[in-house]
Amino acid sequence: MKTLGLLETDELYDDLRSDYGSYGQMFRSFFSQLGAPFNYRFYDVHAGELPASFDECDAWLITGSKAGVYDELPWIAPLQQWIREAYAHDSRLIGVCFGHQLLAHTLGGYAARSPKGWGIGVHTTRVEHYPVWLNEDQSHIRLIYSHRDQVETLPPQARRLASSEFCENAAFFIGQQVMAFQGHPEFTAEYARRLLPRREQCIGSDTFQRGMSTLEQPNDSERVGRWLMEFIQL
Repeated sequence: MKTLGLLETDELYDDLRSDYGSYGQMFRSFFSQLGAPFNYRFYDVHAGELPASFDECDAWLITGSKAGVYDELPWIAPLQQWIREAYAHDSRLIGVCFGHQLLAHTLGGYAARSPKGWGIGVHTTRVEHYPVWLNEDQSHIRLIYSHRDQVETLPPQARRLASSEFCENAAFFIGQQVMAFQGHPEFTAEYARRLLPRREQCIGSDTFQRGMSTLEQPNDSERVGRWLMEFIQL
């Protein structure tokens, strides 16, 4: 049975913690609902905890965060160094939202605050390239988003998986080693409805209302979850 290491780069707001636990626990629940045959290990990265060995887990997932890759927080540089070493060790790496941005930024790309502003709600991206190991032909992916930073430039060895006019590098992969998504497959509409209102003033009322109005639309979180399960088990 594969073991997935969950590198938690933030903690939930107090009013969400009692129902959802943590970002890592949200992913554990998400994969468990899909029937994933995984064990899980949790690492409180934003409190300074990193894995002692790359052999502790078969794959690693870096979660979302309120932080930006450019923030001078004491845990970000050590995590970037760990990513470089894990990549050199041929470890399998997954990134979601902040994790997606940090993987790109650390492995030779560039992520930054986007002049386009916030992207929230269900967002549709077109598929540009599928990994050779993924037997799919879907032309678009819809996920729940909550971000204002974006990957502006992909690492030179990466291929763009999904893109849109708003978010050019919405998902990417590097061979059979890295897979990353700006959107949140682990988010439910209920969670987004509870999370996003506290950011309305920062997001802007019009963008907020438009994004919230999309949350009842169907999305492809289960499909993307199964891709990630397949990726972990390669």
